Amino acid sequence: MNKEKLNHSMENIEIPVDKLVARERAAMAQGKKRSKITKITKHSALVACGLCITLLGSGFVSTGMAAGLSNLPFIGPIYAEFRDIASDQIQKDQLATPIDIQDSQNGITMTVKEAIYDGGRLVVTVEYTGENDLSLEEGRVGKNEVTINGQPIEEVMGTKAQDPIEPNKIIEYHQFTLANNDQDNDKINVAVHGEDLFGYKGNWQVNFPLEKLDGNIETVLPGVTAETSDKKYAITAEKVIFSPLSTRIDLRVDYPAVMDENDTWPWFDFTVVDDKGKVYDGIKLQAGMAGNFGHEMVLELPPMDSAPHSLTLKPADINKEGYREEISELKLEIPFSH
Repeated sequence: MNKEKLNHSMENIEIPVDKLVARERAAMAQGKKRSKITKITKHSALVACGLCITLLGSGFVSTGMAAGLSNLPFIGPIYAEFRDIASDQIQKDQLATPIDIQDSQNGITMTVKEAIYDGGRLVVTVEYTGENDLSLEEGRVGKNEVTINGQPIEEVMGTKAQDPIEPNKIIEYHQFTLANNDQDNDKINVAVHGEDLFGYKGNWQVNFPLEKLDGNIETVLPGVTAETSDKKYAITAEKVIFSPLSTRIDLRVDYPAVMDENDTWPWFDFTVVDDKGKVYDGIKLQAGMAGNFGHEMVLELPPMDSAPHSLTLKPADINKEGYREEISELKLEIPFSH
């Protein structure tokens, strides 16, 4: 498909964004009420495959969108295809490390193509090629895992997405925001494990060393707090890290202890605005929780060439219909000295 036809297909995709976001916010407000949460990327970080799955299961996909998706080829770097929060920076600065190590057996070849690590995020892309067609049917996809130094990854946020680019070829994308931002570990050992993949029986594994990106990383400890007048809720910006793969904001969220006991703790929905009025929301903002309950929240924005003069956090509650109700008392400005 040439560029003109591709652009035309994209223009014909009609996405009911308001309904989609409202529905996912309402679902998240329900789903987060468990004492140990599964770490996932929030609704605003929908990657390309995830977006297709969400919309196709929602019951309001337009015929224009269906046609556009069916004609959309696998194009360009995988990081843009899967809407990685740092895709622009990865492409511009060529941050990805080529790996090209494979394990081939039982009719399928698993090849780790590229990987990126900056101490706080890990991104891995994998290509699967089969002697015959690969199946993405439920029950035949199999399972896989990425480990660091032989251990499961402790993540705040994580995404795995798969895109079939040919009947016998699938591209897979993994991204992790690590619970512990380890800026002292300059080299890690990564392994991708696979079991009974895409209709093929067997076990596959690729191991490789990966060095941390040699880029400027700046850590700021703001220590600023916003609190409601009834002292029920408080939000503190504990740490902000500017790195090649993200701008990470670590928050402390305080609320009554009984909310942990009865599983009613809050998951606030954030919008972030810099001092020049640039708004970070939608696919430009991800959020997740570290630990149990809702006290340790992490916001992740795209990487920035230089720190702004300030970032203003605007938290909101999500009502039963899935729409934002901003909490003005918890609006929090984080200043940065230059």
